[in-house]
Amino acid sequence: MKKLTKSLITDYEKFKSEWEKDSGTPEETIMYYIIAALNLEKDRKLGEAMMTVVVSKKDLVEDSKSPSGYKLRRTGSGYYIGQFLKDKNIARSYVGGTPENDYEISKNNLVMSVVKVIDRNEKTKKIFIQSGGKDNPTPVTLKMNRHGQWKLVEYSSICTGVKPPASQVDDF
Repeated sequence: MKKLTKSLITDYEKFKSEWEKDSGTPEETIMYYIIAALNLEKDRKLGEAMMTVVVSKKDLVEDSKSPSGYKLRRTGSGYYIGQFLKDKNIARSYVGGTPENDYEISKNNLVMSVVKVIDRNEKTKKIFIQSGGKDNPTPVTLKMNRHGQWKLVEYSSICTGVKPPASQVDDF
């Protein structure tokens, strides 16, 4: 198992610049997507703008109001935002949050665990990451673009639900 550690980034320009440095590693791109999802909690527009940097252009539409010049399509990638907004614990579960710790995370020590990497070919990888709130690892497919940057192309499983926090179990 490989572990990636980062701190939460809450500035778009810093996010973009840091990702551009790390974009040659597919696992790093997944971590940046999780960081973008974490930003949705406090600032939806910022989180969405960050997501547009790391996903395939097929999931985007032009938007002059966005710092990236794009926004997520309503279907697919845009739907995922709604899932993250409904349950902030989904994103938190990939970087240290678990039902047992009520999905608390350390913003200065976000740790993502990569369980398995399958090379489809030299420009396509399927990577499985562990969620603290799910029984099975989550698959994410990435492809390398012509600039040598890894982008998410199939990542719907990231936004699926997680187990409830321990503080909510049997609280009725």
